[in-house]
Amino acid sequence: TSKFNLMGELITAAFSTSNLLLTFLLGLVSLYWLSVIVGAIGMDSLDFDLDLDADIDLDVDLDVDMDVDVDMDVDVDADVDTDVTSIGTVGGGNVFLGILRFLNFGRVPFMVLLSTIILSLWSISIYCNNDASWINPGNTTSMAAILFMPNLIVSLLLSKFFTAPLVPIFAKLNTAEKALVIDGKVGTLMTSIKEEETGQLKIDINGSIVSLSVQSNDGQSIQ
Repeated sequence: TSKFNLMGELITAAFSTSNLLLTFLLGLVSLYWLSVIVGAIGMDSLDFDLDLDADIDLDVDLDVDMDVDVDMDVDVDADVDTDVTSIGTVGGGNVFLGILRFLNFGRVPFMVLLSTIILSLWSISIYCNNDASWINPGNTTSMAAILFMPNLIVSLLLSKFFTAPLVPIFAKLNTAEKALVIDGKVGTLMTSIKEEETGQLKIDINGSIVSLSVQSNDGQSIQ
């Protein structure tokens, strides 16, 4: 009976006005991971890349030249210059990026971080905002609003703690991806190309298949 009473109190607190939004967000996160488990979507479908190691001035030059039986070049040039004249903006940006990096943003998948943050927010909110709580016994929305910011700070720190063991794992995965070198490798052309048409070239690098879009260097037909 006590277990049923506890479950009933939990459900009541979860769907109260003070906790309803976080319960809804937790439901969305749960639906996302359920979809990942059953294979409906990929784990990285809602992730995005967050580069926290970017400098204020960035110059990137990447040249890849490939000769595969015939003369074939793949050239990628990117020059990015960002000039920030406001010292305050630069300093503030660095501090903000430093905080994000401290909280493991950019080190582990975004949805993993978001899930742990929302779960922590919901759990702490349920503990604080219910009729039996000594913190907000009346379960008022005004008190819940006041408690939200402290709850968010604690949840961010808890998320960092829980995701810390995953940082070296994903760091190794990212390093393995960046270590692939295609310069000078021999690949297999999967589609014929001629003139300015683009074809697909596959290269086997240490057991990893890399697919590239390529063109004939002189417009000559390549089967």
